[in-house]
Amino acid sequence: MTRPSGRILMLFDNMNRDYVSRLHSGASREADAVGLQLQIENIHATDSKAESFVDDPVIAGVILTAPLCDDRHVMLQIEKRDLPFARIASMLDPGRGITVAMDEYDAARSVTALLLEAGHRRVGIIRGPRSHLSSMRRYNGFTAALGSKGVKLVPSLVAEGDYTRKGGEEAGARLLAAKPTAIFASNDAMAAGLADAARKASLSVPRDVSIVGFDDDPIAKSMHPPLTSVRQPLEDMGAAACKLLAGRMVGRGSGKAHTDVPFELVERASIAPPGAAG
Repeated sequence: MTRPSGRILMLFDNMNRDYVSRLHSGASREADAVGLQLQIENIHATDSKAESFVDDPVIAGVILTAPLCDDRHVMLQIEKRDLPFARIASMLDPGRGITVAMDEYDAARSVTALLLEAGHRRVGIIRGPRSHLSSMRRYNGFTAALGSKGVKLVPSLVAEGDYTRKGGEEAGARLLAAKPTAIFASNDAMAAGLADAARKASLSVPRDVSIVGFDDDPIAKSMHPPLTSVRQPLEDMGAAACKLLAGRMVGRGSGKAHTDVPFELVERASIAPPGAAG
């Protein structure tokens, strides 16, 4: 069997260490299985440009993670070098390169539905930053869940964070002032910050406000109470991207292949019916 040669570059622009680590773990496992070297670079909060790593002549394939997976300038540089590439969690240009995705829209809709099924109708959201297209998909899934129950979106129950715990606390404080009974935080770090804001406001989770998150990071299990969240199969997504890319590097498979990886709802103790405090 022909084995691929060269080095795969896995590029990140992400502050979430757990997200980076889990994607890298899956890709590394697959790279080791086929005898490839995997180079990981995270340009977040650095002066480095993704293109400078792509131009390295030893690179034979590239894996782009969000939000770089939708950066058309970076993709153009890769295409100019005629390199095969895979994109994880991309939202734009579905026919461009190999794509590996989880249905973030349906995941956000499903986790929001848990709040609605518990009886909540005054439901808020902490959106992610607009620079991440995933935040729009999650927001759209959230609004779809509300619409399915005839619940109107109240502008005062929408806040925007930056995917950090501090950002979640600041956005959460603004949101809690509007008195929602439940809130969907678009990632677990912001959910943790929201819980911090609730404690400072002398509110109990879930007695006074129910909270759900997204990603199922380790922080979700360590919160008090533990957080209901969407488990992203990040290791599987990293492995799938590497496997498809390695196949393409030896001439197998399509340069425009796509695979979907299923999400999982992890229900914990952060949801209670509205009015539980009474």
